[in-house]
Amino acid sequence: MAPSLAVIILNYRRPQNIGLITRAAREALPDAAIFVLDQADRDGLRERTDVDWDQIWFRQAAVNKGAGVRVPVAAQLPFDHWIAIDDDTLLTPDQIARLAGRLRDEPDRAHGVWGQRLEAIEGQIVFRNAMHGIDAVMSTLNQVYAFSGDQARAAMALSTRLGFASWDEVGPADDFILSCASPKPPLWKSEGFLEHRVEVTRRLMAAQAIAVFSPLSYVSAPS
Repeated sequence: MAPSLAVIILNYRRPQNIGLITRAAREALPDAAIFVLDQADRDGLRERTDVDWDQIWFRQAAVNKGAGVRVPVAAQLPFDHWIAIDDDTLLTPDQIARLAGRLRDEPDRAHGVWGQRLEAIEGQIVFRNAMHGIDAVMSTLNQVYAFSGDQARAAMALSTRLGFASWDEVGPADDFILSCASPKPPLWKSEGFLEHRVEVTRRLMAAQAIAVFSPLSYVSAPS
């Protein structure tokens, strides 16, 4: 039996993108459940006519808990695999379908299309940011995440191990912890919050839970 699959999309500031993202997800994954959680400061998304509301599950959040709320949602709901797409990221149906296929083929790691590496250069740990368009393992993914429900539950357990009293305390470093909560580092193909992310990185490094790489030599992947 194929693993069950769900898509979660968080609306915050870009309601004009939700129709595009949900339509692409439905075309790519006809049998997947699609969840839209609206965390915007103002109402209005539900009134848009460019969203096929019959195709999605919609919920208006009482409190904006940030992008990290997708992790406890995935940990609690009974789906094997998840694809999370930020509301500022527009993928084609083919890209979404391929992402789901990579997760199905290799479910013991997270998968994405954009990420960061921590690299050891001359004794210093540095970020290599906004990496995309090549095939490589990452330290952490950004913007688009394909992961399992087991990884979501492992991420919450890892946050406790790192000393956070609750998942809410993780804040905007949720992608770091989710990326580190599987046996293999995340695989990825073709601002702000930095101080907090560096502090969480230190905890992950102390817990030996994040991958740090030597500098990457690479060539662009075929389009």
